[in-house]
Amino acid sequence: MVGAASQSSAAACYGGLAQSSDPISGDWDVSFKVEGTTTPATFKLKLDGENVTGTANSAHTGPGTVRDGSWVNGKLSFTLDFKTHESIAISGSLKDGKLVGEFRTEGFVSSWEAKKKAAATAVQSNAAGNAAPTAVSNSADPISGDWEATLEAQGTAVPVTLKLKLDGDKVTGTSESEHLGPGTLSKGSWAANKLSFTMDSAGMSIAVSGMLKDGKLAGEFDAGALKGIWQAKKK
Repeated sequence: MVGAASQSSAAACYGGLAQSSDPISGDWDVSFKVEGTTTPATFKLKLDGENVTGTANSAHTGPGTVRDGSWVNGKLSFTLDFKTHESIAISGSLKDGKLVGEFRTEGFVSSWEAKKKAAATAVQSNAAGNAAPTAVSNSADPISGDWEATLEAQGTAVPVTLKLKLDGDKVTGTSESEHLGPGTLSKGSWAANKLSFTMDSAGMSIAVSGMLKDGKLAGEFDAGALKGIWQAKKK
């Protein structure tokens, strides 16, 4: 019995050590500080030995990938490569549960910090009546679903039904309107609480951008010669 107890204790100890030895893997909410302003971004990092891989996204840079990533002696470094933005060299360290450091891009150096996203949990009762934590997935995807939208410009409101689907940071879907007819969504993204997509309908393309606030989507649209505001509420 003593031997079994010792083995169990050792297993628990080593299990905890293994978990704490990877403080990098996971989703991070990032803040880049640039000339007195803060630009939000997200990192998805994966630690394998001393190698770090992953992705990044922000409304400013668009999606990017991690290159030449490493985590050695408590120091993190990698380069972010983007399709529409200059690469960003990242360096930092872990302090009080946060990643902090410097980044270099477009000829200047500034600071950044990141906090790991906490996994949302809900308490449910199991068959034995004990409380057990289970992951909550609904709050992680506030975009997917049917939305009743209204486009407003020059005193006219046009109702549109949007069917949105979020897959990672990408947004796809369709639109339906008596005025515009059926349409499809392209170039859709959801990053740092900002939504953007292009609605192709009735032979025209409408660039749509917005944010989620109090359970509603609201923002601006640009149809070339016609610009306006829009808002939407989930059905």
